[in-house]
Amino acid sequence: MGKFDDIRPYEDDEVIGVLKRLINDQEFLGFLALHLFPRVGQIIPPLARYLVRLLLKKQTVGIASIDDFQNAVEAYAERLVSHTMTGFNYAGIEHLEKEKAYLFVGNHRDIAGDSMLVDYALHLSGHKTVRIAVGDNLVQKQFATDLMKLNKSFFIKRSEEGAKKIYAALLASSEFIHESLGSGNSIWIAQSEGRAKDGIDATDPAILKMFALARRKDALSEVIKDLKIVPVSIAYEFDPCDQLKAKELESVARTGSYQKPSGEDLVSLAKGLGEFKGLVCLKFGEPLGDGYDTPEAVAKEIDRQVLDNLQMFAVNYWALSMLASDEDQNTREKYGHVWSHVKQLIDLPDVTQFEARLESCPENLRNTWLTMYANPLVNKFNNGAKNITPYER
Repeated sequence: MGKFDDIRPYEDDEVIGVLKRLINDQEFLGFLALHLFPRVGQIIPPLARYLVRLLLKKQTVGIASIDDFQNAVEAYAERLVSHTMTGFNYAGIEHLEKEKAYLFVGNHRDIAGDSMLVDYALHLSGHKTVRIAVGDNLVQKQFATDLMKLNKSFFIKRSEEGAKKIYAALLASSEFIHESLGSGNSIWIAQSEGRAKDGIDATDPAILKMFALARRKDALSEVIKDLKIVPVSIAYEFDPCDQLKAKELESVARTGSYQKPSGEDLVSLAKGLGEFKGLVCLKFGEPLGDGYDTPEAVAKEIDRQVLDNLQMFAVNYWALSMLASDEDQNTREKYGHVWSHVKQLIDLPDVTQFEARLESCPENLRNTWLTMYANPLVNKFNNGAKNITPYER
C-alpha cells in the first residue's frame, strides 16, 4: 500500500474498474434516477435505474484515464454554465504561469461548484486542472468517494479521534499537498472547514498551520513563498441551497445545534450544481510572496484579496435594505449603519425576482435568508474591502 493510498485521487490504471463499479452501484443508479427521471424513479424505480445504467454505459465508452474523465466533466460543466447561469465571468488568470503549480485557497459557497468552476476557468485558459481537497465527512457513500477521486479529489481526514490520529491525518494531508505541488499538480482548498453558509468569508489560520506541518522545521515565510498560495474569490448571484442553509443557520441560532438529515450533503451537492444561480463571478488573486511570519498574517492577506475580489450583486444590496428597515430594532441598528453608507452606490433595479425567491422561503427562515445575502456586502464594508459596488449588466 502506498503512503497516500487512503487519501489520494485515483490514477489512470484504476479508472475502468471504478467506472464498472459505479455503473453497477444500485444506490448510485437510484440517486441519479431521482434527478434524471424523477417521475419514473418514484413510480417504477427498477426501470429508472435500468435507464440510468444504459445512459452511463453509453456516456463512459472510451473513458480510460483521468484526463478522459475530466473531459467528460468539462462537457458537463459547459452544460451547467449554459443552463443554470445567466453568465460566468472569470478574471485574474494573468497572475498565473502555466508551467507552475499553485495552492489555490478559496472562499467556499458550494460543495462541488466552487472547485468545478475553478477547474473550468483554468481549462479554458490552457492551464492544468487542480487536485481538490475534500473533507472526508462528505464521502459517506462509496459512489460519492469514487466520483470525487475520479475528478482528482483527495481527502482531508476530519473524522479521526484522538490526538495522535488527528496529528497523523493532518501531517499526511500536508505532505500530500507538498508532494503534489512538487510534482507540478496545483491544489484547490477551501479557506476554512465547510461552506460559509452565512456568507461571511474568513480564512482559518489552522488551515495554514496544516500547510506548514510537513516543513515544520523551516521558517514559515519560506514555506508560504514556496507554496505559491493564490487567493480565489467566487460569488453566486443566487444560491440554489439558500433555503437549506437558512434552515440550518436558524436552527443553530434558536437551539444551538442542527441535526443534519442523512443524505443532505448529497441533496445540497445536486441542488448546487443543477439549479439556477444567476450570474457567477470568479477571480484569481495574486500569488503570495515571502514576508509572512505567522499564520494570522497569511490569513489576513488571503482575506484581503478574497474580499477585494468578491463581486457584489443587486440582490446583496436589496437584502441589506430589507434588514435595515426590519421591524426589530436590533436588526435595524446592525444593518442600518452599513446601509446608510452604501445605499448611494446603487439604484435598486426591478426587485420582482428577489421578492419571488424570498416569498418561496418559509416565513420563519426569511430573516436568516436575507442575512445570508446581506452578509457578503456587510463583511466587505466592515473590512474596508475594495470594489464594493454591485455588478453592472
